[in-house]
Amino acid sequence: MEKQKRRMSHFYNRRVRSRQFIMGDLVLRVMEERQQKNKNKLNTKWEGPYRVRRVIEDLSGKEIDHTWHGVYLKKYYA
Repeated sequence: MEKQKRRMSHFYNRRVRSRQFIMGDLVLRVMEERQQKNKNKLNTKWEGPYRVRRVIEDLSGKEIDHTWHGVYLKKYYA
């Protein structure tokens, strides 16, 4: 059981990417399917760039407008 757990952990850690954004970074956001005009594999799937204005570290439970999960963002290198 432990051997299998270590093996699964190894394969997961090999593919996982750390995403850390700091204030001032430029990022691209993945477009939702309904925003895409033509669903074609050659169409762009990212929109932006956007500038990171603040990094949310601690949420006290209140709703925050216009935030996106880090999974839907990627760094933009200009």
